[in-house]
Amino acid sequence: MNSEAANTQDTVPQGKARSCRNGAGGEIHVDVFDNFDELAPIQQEWDNFVESVGAEIFLTYDWCRVWWKYYGKNRSLRIFVFRYEGALVGIIPLFLEKIWLGPISVRVVKIVGSDFTIAQFSLPIHNKHIKEVIQKFYELVSSEHNWDIIHIGPIAGLYATCGELKDTFSEFFGNSNYVSIANKSVQTYFELSSSWDEQVSKLRKKEREKFRRNYRKIKSGNLSLSSCFSTEKDFEDVFRDFVEMHQYHWQKLDRGGHFCDWPDAICFHREVAEAQLKHNRLRLFKVSLCNLPVGYQYGYKFGDKYFSLLGARSDDSNLSQFSLGKILFAEQSKHAIAENAQYIDSMQGRYEHKLRFGGQLFPVKSIYIYPVRLGMLLRLFIFRALARLLDVCYYKIWFCRIAPILPFKRKALWKIWIRTRSFA
Repeated sequence: MNSEAANTQDTVPQGKARSCRNGAGGEIHVDVFDNFDELAPIQQEWDNFVESVGAEIFLTYDWCRVWWKYYGKNRSLRIFVFRYEGALVGIIPLFLEKIWLGPISVRVVKIVGSDFTIAQFSLPIHNKHIKEVIQKFYELVSSEHNWDIIHIGPIAGLYATCGELKDTFSEFFGNSNYVSIANKSVQTYFELSSSWDEQVSKLRKKEREKFRRNYRKIKSGNLSLSSCFSTEKDFEDVFRDFVEMHQYHWQKLDRGGHFCDWPDAICFHREVAEAQLKHNRLRLFKVSLCNLPVGYQYGYKFGDKYFSLLGARSDDSNLSQFSLGKILFAEQSKHAIAENAQYIDSMQGRYEHKLRFGGQLFPVKSIYIYPVRLGMLLRLFIFRALARLLDVCYYKIWFCRIAPILPFKRKALWKIWIRTRSFA
């Protein structure tokens, strides 16, 4: 580590150190780590930086660490930590793995947390230093020659500098590599007003009336409605009840639901939620009518955003007069507004009810970098064709259409599909 950085960050751990001069005459310094234990001393600094640049909770230290614990097997970790004059200006947590798909193998580089779980990212790089950070990143990964394709994504819809990021990758990688950007999905954001009444007033008249009618029914029936967040004291019970209600709902529809479909999902989310709870970021809340739990909403608060991951609601026929989905959304929105959140990030996918509730769709993009060599291009073409074939035949036809109607217990998604679907 250079002496200037060492004077300002005495406790910063050191990996494999490299430095480069930036355009202003200063020096960008980078350390590369292959485990999370070495980075534990800068956990708070890491998280503060991620929050300061508006990135998502999915790239905080604990989220990445727990994800790696469950999904890092047979993968090689590379965490790039960039500093300028001792201050963090970029963190790029990546992993390298070799994927065999039929007769073809490809060495891929992806962002930690980019598969197996619900996530999309704003790359945590200070806007002022994007060019210098990507230049140094290029110098490091180009010198190792141990990858065939780099996938930067899925990139969150509100990431304002996505175009600049792609152009910067093209500037440095473009001489000997092909850099492309593609729309892979959409995600829904709710821009929040200063009050729930104002939030509802922006909806169409029909939807406004449905929300208000719900609350009038509750009031006229002398039913007490309450919602509260889980605490460290009751977390285990609330999380267990939430998972059970979520699974029961989907199993009645002959579907697996998130916790059945995705490998190790219950263990991962329990551990990462407990870790984030200690930092007051978990927003797992229970909604009750007359002290009877009728729904749960599982999410997080980080920066100016609420992250709404999963919900669960009761299938009790006695509650059919109430639109529990609307109640859950309304209660979550009220909490988010009270905490001065600017947005609710409702994750990927197009859902008509979210659009009726005032959600806006944004494209989720991915950046791909791969060498311009004939043999490599042919291999990648075959690999991606096989990935698309797997996506259609296994996921869209078998998993989504055929498996649900067969009288067999649902099994988790194939790991090979999870690992390759971003290339389909």
